[in-house]
Amino acid sequence: MHWREYEKIDWDNVHRSTSVFSSAYCIRKGLIRKAQMAFNIKLYTAKHPDSILLRGVPETWIFELDDIDYLDEALMECFEVEDGMRANEGVEEPRDRQQFILKPSLTGRGAGIYVFDTRERLEELLEREFESDDEDEEEEEELEGQMISQIREWVIQRYINKPLLLPTHGSRKFHIRVYVLAVGSLQVFVYKQMLALFAPHSYKESAGDLDDQRAHLTNTCLQAKAPGFDESSAVELFWKLDLDREKLGKVFDQICEILHDTFAAVASEPTSFQAWPNCIEQFGFDFLVDEDCNALMLEANAYPDFKQTGEGLKSVVEGFMAASVATAVDKFLVDEKDVTKDMRDMMDADRDGLVEVFSRSNDRHR
Repeated sequence: MHWREYEKIDWDNVHRSTSVFSSAYCIRKGLIRKAQMAFNIKLYTAKHPDSILLRGVPETWIFELDDIDYLDEALMECFEVEDGMRANEGVEEPRDRQQFILKPSLTGRGAGIYVFDTRERLEELLEREFESDDEDEEEEEELEGQMISQIREWVIQRYINKPLLLPTHGSRKFHIRVYVLAVGSLQVFVYKQMLALFAPHSYKESAGDLDDQRAHLTNTCLQAKAPGFDESSAVELFWKLDLDREKLGKVFDQICEILHDTFAAVASEPTSFQAWPNCIEQFGFDFLVDEDCNALMLEANAYPDFKQTGEGLKSVVEGFMAASVATAVDKFLVDEKDVTKDMRDMMDADRDGLVEVFSRSNDRHR
């Protein structure tokens, strides 16, 4: 069993042998690369117009730009964004303006993410990014252009500027971190113990200040470096949020349905996602909840940052790891005839928090 970093896995051996197992899928860019996942979802929803992904994922545009001088041409490919920025002229209330969020296709942990609502601000942000690229020119040359293609491919999403705000948490914006386990070819499970990760600044007070990333971005890895970081106020168990049980259950059900259709979408595109039968992988998905308690998927991450749980809630990670290991052992490493009742009870107990949301063997579009 190869349970190690992606780059250190012996992929030739995993591919050739049915008795060698891996803790990652070799080809999964269709899920973890933002632009590729957006493309796969677009294809899927065109074939399945009743999919929850049409409302469960913010409207997304793939945005490619090699030079700031070609911004006009690039925006022609996502004209709705430019139309939205024009429509903002004369609209003073921030929550009534059409706002967008710019994200690099590959980076994580909040790097290079910005909110904008005017053409001028977008140009300013892109100029900043290209200047940063110029400073890293030597490193880019070493990577023979790979860095250029990664940095200069973005997605633009319609920004959810009316998120659910909880007065008991200072009306701060939050997102939900969902741990997901994909197994073989292909079963997908959600770990029911989810996290709510809060921005440090009040969104209600800072909604109009798009430069205040500590109000708009909820990544705890950004917050942890700031002076006065309070872990206890940054992370909470989803099921302990100050919402009634019915609303929490509604959000969870939506998350499960969105994940079902997301994996159906990426699994139908084998050039960018291949579910080998001898692989298993953990993912971290991020969801936002709007003021009407609608869940929206933001992105998927390989190597989920388990540090986001903090010390106080590390039992969530421990439980997810125990469930993942028990699933791997049961799926790959033991023969059913050798499993005693005690072993079966122990593995089932470890997997108790997993909820199946997708299975290719019996999948039907809902």
